[in-house]
Amino acid sequence: MKKTVFIIGSSLLLLFTACQKEMSTNDITIYPGSPLNDTIWTRTTPSTGSVNDLVNYFLPQVIIDSFDASKSDVTLSYGDSLSISFPAGSCVGTSANGGTPGVPSGKVQLQILRLKTKGDYIKTFRPTTSNGYLLEAAGGFFIRILSREGKELALAPGATVKLSFSDIDPVKANMQAFYGKETYPLPANTVIDTGFTWMRDTDTTWLSTFQRPSTISGNAIINGYTINVKNLRWVAAERFIDSTAKKAKIFALLPPNFTNKNTAVFAVFMNQKTIVNLAPEFSSRSFTASNIPIGSKIRLITISKIGDDFYMGTKDINDLGTNTIFSVSPDKIGVTGIVTYLNSL
Repeated sequence: MKKTVFIIGSSLLLLFTACQKEMSTNDITIYPGSPLNDTIWTRTTPSTGSVNDLVNYFLPQVIIDSFDASKSDVTLSYGDSLSISFPAGSCVGTSANGGTPGVPSGKVQLQILRLKTKGDYIKTFRPTTSNGYLLEAAGGFFIRILSREGKELALAPGATVKLSFSDIDPVKANMQAFYGKETYPLPANTVIDTGFTWMRDTDTTWLSTFQRPSTISGNAIINGYTINVKNLRWVAAERFIDSTAKKAKIFALLPPNFTNKNTAVFAVFMNQKTIVNLAPEFSSRSFTASNIPIGSKIRLITISKIGDDFYMGTKDINDLGTNTIFSVSPDKIGVTGIVTYLNSL
């Protein structure tokens, strides 16, 4: 039986001058007995940093279903916007995952987490970048299959799963398949996977697109993509952004209480589904990202957890030019407020 659950989840001199001005001790407010007093950056973000708590609060809903992996081909549909087809015997256990090698008997559990909007990519801390190069996304998925014993299954050698889905944006002809390369795989680890990146499939042909009438919305027409999935877990329809445009490195400066231990920063492109993580830079006490095309219209979004409180800040950049250093002042906000905002992107 199908059901849905929510899981909890311009020079360097100018830059350093700006940082010193932003972080002057005259600007620091003291909060007696509060974690807001901690203004110290670390060279690498510790696993105990409260920023890692954020993964437990914002993950989108997960579709949970089941099917018999040992019998005939099966297609599972969710509304008219998503379907996934498994050939018989395509899912196998592996000793690497602690399971029994071979095709399992009986029903297995399917879990699908869908990245449909820009906000979904932020909620899952999965920016649309490939080794630092920017991607535009049509949609992404986390697909996991578990045996009755709770062991994670893999696809059999040479097997593919057919994934068809609609996009909320107009379909583009040159999307390609990408797979996620994980450093700290979810759900075993509950820290932000700062090493995560999307890797393009070795088959670089463009994805097939489709157009068909909706089965539930009258005369509506559904447009989307089909991916022949070769690997489970993270998969997406994406494409590289034009590399010929002149690029810039941008910097986000926050008040001293917001450090790499408690804050995550993203740049969201306003005219396409592209989300970039601004990595913490210890030397400048700022958050930075490279390869941002000059002239881009983007919005900086900061999300922080300090003690038991949450904070969010935004900064619109309507035409990225010679100024690449931006100050953001977060405001205190609840988890519901953050989720509502991310859902609106």
